[in-house]
Amino acid sequence: MDRNLRGTAVATLALAIASSAAFAEAKTIKLTVIAPAPPTVTYVKITKEKLLPDIDKRLAASGQDLKIEWIQAYAQSLALAHETFEAVTENIAQVGLIVKNFEESKLPLEQYAQIAPFGTATMAQMNVIDRNMRAKVPAMNEQYAKHGQHFVIGGISPSYELFTTFPVRTVADLKGRKIGSSGSLGQFFRGTGAVVVNSAMVESYTSIRNGVYEGYPISIALAFPFRTYQAAKNYTEVGFGVISSTALTVNTDTWKSLPDVVRKIFEEATASWPTDQIAMDDARIATFTANMKKDGVTFYEMPLAERKRWATMMPNIAKEWAEAQESRGLPGRAVLTAYMDELRALKTEMIREWDK
Repeated sequence: MDRNLRGTAVATLALAIASSAAFAEAKTIKLTVIAPAPPTVTYVKITKEKLLPDIDKRLAASGQDLKIEWIQAYAQSLALAHETFEAVTENIAQVGLIVKNFEESKLPLEQYAQIAPFGTATMAQMNVIDRNMRAKVPAMNEQYAKHGQHFVIGGISPSYELFTTFPVRTVADLKGRKIGSSGSLGQFFRGTGAVVVNSAMVESYTSIRNGVYEGYPISIALAFPFRTYQAAKNYTEVGFGVISSTALTVNTDTWKSLPDVVRKIFEEATASWPTDQIAMDDARIATFTANMKKDGVTFYEMPLAERKRWATMMPNIAKEWAEAQESRGLPGRAVLTAYMDELRALKTEMIREWDK
C-alpha cells in the first residue's frame, strides 16, 4: 500500500476511534449530588433511595441512548454544611440539596417562615403555600439564578421544636439559657432572654454534651438521626410551625447543557420530592417519638396561652426582616404579605399576624 494512503488510512481509523469514544462518553452524563446531611436524614434519604433511581428508570424507558452516572457526596464529604450552596454555584457539585436557613444572606427571601414563626399550616398545606408564593413573587426563584443555580423544587420540614437539657414550661424558663441554632432559626428566641449560639444541627449532640449550649430547635425527624435527643432529654412542642426548609437545585450551566429529555425527566421525577418527604416524615415521627420516650425523653406541649405570650413578647421580627429586604431592593413586604395571606386563607387560628 502506498505510504501516504497507509498514513491516511491510519489517521482516518484513529479519528474514527476517537470520534466513537467521544460519542460513547457523551452518552454518560456525570452529575455530583451534594448534601450537608447524611442519607439517614429524610430529604437526603428520599433523594438517594427514590429520586435518583426514578430518574434512571425514566431515562432508561425514554428510548434515548443516555445514562447518568451519579456521584453522591453526602454528610459534608465534599464541602462543609455552610459551603454546600457555594459548591453548586462553583460547579464543584452539579446538583445541590440546599438547607435554606444556612443561607440568610444569599437566599434572604427563603427565610419567610422562619422570620414569621408560629404558623398554623400542616406540611401538606405548606407545600402548596410555597408553590403559590413562588408564582406570586418570582424574585424568590431569581435569588438562585443570581448565584448560578436553577431552582427545581422546594422541600418541607416538620416544625422545629425545642430539645433542651432542662424543662421548658414557660417562656421565662429560657432566660439566660444558651440555645444553639442554625442561621435564621435563632430568630425564634428574640425577646425571650435566651442566649443564641450559632451552630449547625450536625453539631447539636456533641455541643450539648460538651456544654457549649443547653438546647436546640430541631424537628423530631431530625433530632433522631442527629441524636440531639440523647443529649437533651426534654422536648417542648412550642409550635414554631412547619417551614420550606430545603431546595433541590442544579448548577445553571449544567442545567442548560443537559439534553431536553433529561431536563424534562428531572422536572417530572422531582415533582413528588416534597410529598415523598412528607409521607416519610409522618411515618418516621411516630416511630422516632416512641423510641425517644423509651429512651427517657420527656414530652411537653406548651399551652396555647403560653405560645401566644411567647409570640407577642417578641419584637416584630417579620416586619424588621421585610424592611431590611426592601432596603436591599428585594420585595420583602410582598413575600411577608403573601405568606400571611396564605395562612389566613386556611381559616385556622393564627398566633400572630406578623404583617399587622
